[in-house]
Amino acid sequence: MLGLRLPDGPLRLACVGAHCDDLEIGAGGTILRLLAEHPGSTVDWVIVSGDERRRAEAAAASSEVLADAAEVRHHLGDLPDTLLPWHGPEVKAALSAVARGAAHDLVLAPALHDRHQDHRAVAEAVHQTWRDHPIWSYEIAKWEGDLRTPNLYVRLDDAVAERKLDLLSRHFPSQHDHRWYDRDAFAALLRLRGVECNERWAEGFHVLKTAV
Repeated sequence: MLGLRLPDGPLRLACVGAHCDDLEIGAGGTILRLLAEHPGSTVDWVIVSGDERRRAEAAAASSEVLADAAEVRHHLGDLPDTLLPWHGPEVKAALSAVARGAAHDLVLAPALHDRHQDHRAVAEAVHQTWRDHPIWSYEIAKWEGDLRTPNLYVRLDDAVAERKLDLLSRHFPSQHDHRWYDRDAFAALLRLRGVECNERWAEGFHVLKTAV
């Protein structure tokens, strides 16, 4: 079923990112909130690309983000960064292996309109793979200027927002030399989305279809 309403009780989450920090940037607060509110949840944590250093960062960061999960299955791929559109069959195969036999309640993934080629390639493969599942597409600010007004907001309290910002600061040293990667930028987007939904902090998502 396609929709926004999540089941009561434990959830089966599929969290998908192209790069080691995508999920934490786009949906870190939401994941923390969902796991706290749905004890016993299980998570498939899927990162499609990365070298040895970035996969190590992904593993360390996810261990903190997913601390409240009852079970975590890591799927850390090694496809080359920036070249995922030219590895379409491998991306699709990796995601199909995760989705096969697992009835996920929610999929978190990049947005189809994301202008980063890797994000967009993964987004397209996600929508091809999880065809009858709720997919919440997260956003990542970048120099391409592709942000759009979300149609779903997840409110975050002060503690969850602070945890997200802190783990982004600590767990991804490989990204610290990028001008777009800093606490001020991440906090600014959280604050803006909070204003838009009458809260202090929030993460924004894009949902293409809903059914009730």
